[in-house]
Amino acid sequence: MDYLPHPARTQFIPAAGLERSTQAKAAIEKNIAVTDPRLNRQREVIAKWMAASEQSGATEDQVADMKARAKILEKIAEPVLHSDECSIFDVSALIPKLAKNDVSAFSLRNLVLPGDKTIYIHLGRQAALVVDQNEDLYFEGAYITQVDNEIGDNEVSTFRIALVFSDPEFGVLAFDRPIGQTLKRNTDFVRFEIKHTNSVQKSFASMAQNGLTEESQILTAPLNVYRMAYDLVVRSMIYLGLEGRDLELGFFTGAPDKQVRKALKGDENARRYLFENGFPAVQFVGRNIGPVSDLSEPDWRSEPFGFRI
Repeated sequence: MDYLPHPARTQFIPAAGLERSTQAKAAIEKNIAVTDPRLNRQREVIAKWMAASEQSGATEDQVADMKARAKILEKIAEPVLHSDECSIFDVSALIPKLAKNDVSAFSLRNLVLPGDKTIYIHLGRQAALVVDQNEDLYFEGAYITQVDNEIGDNEVSTFRIALVFSDPEFGVLAFDRPIGQTLKRNTDFVRFEIKHTNSVQKSFASMAQNGLTEESQILTAPLNVYRMAYDLVVRSMIYLGLEGRDLELGFFTGAPDKQVRKALKGDENARRYLFENGFPAVQFVGRNIGPVSDLSEPDWRSEPFGFRI
């Protein structure tokens, strides 16, 4: 495995946990084998030391909390990965081209996104979204769930957003480092809700943090980083709702070239192979366009695309 996007990582966390548990048990047995079998206390100490090391300084309650969040994220990611429509969008090439006009007063009630009900927007590594330079920790992307609300004869949109963090070396380290480190890196998330009754600016106040203060990395992020991440996600959403948006189907760096070529030609076996190895299909956004001059408030009355009935 090379680079894996967050939705793919959620699928490998249980396997990493199982592998690490097997490795820990093997290490305990190896240590016990060279001790006096009558020294039960010594064996207990070895087991506790191994367990503490595997938790990376977190308490049992904190690890249980992180595992619960991992399950939440896995449930969110599963429909993204198994969607009939490609629902992962890499906007890293689009971000430098996005218009900077003020969108704070916009309503997203009439915005309709491509993909399935829940999509994943991959931001890439943006300097403005780095939380910890030494740990290469940054806001990597966001899950966006579109909820339709009926208002009279019309439907309007509410969006639930979960910002998630990076783990660039997951593919290299996940099975060889303590599971506590993997959980801490991949289970923190920050929630927003953009209701159909609220503006973009007002919806920022819906920010909700998750996790225990003792171990939650998200509590260290400056407010301006949250604002920038939220702003970039919203601007990307608005662009994705436009008619004629630039999308290019492909796979993330690290996917085997031969299998990629086959998959892009419609080979389902190649696509399945890539998916099972952590490389789901992705829509690359904005690679083939110049700067976006302006972003307009989504309005189905003026846009033929995304008309609601």
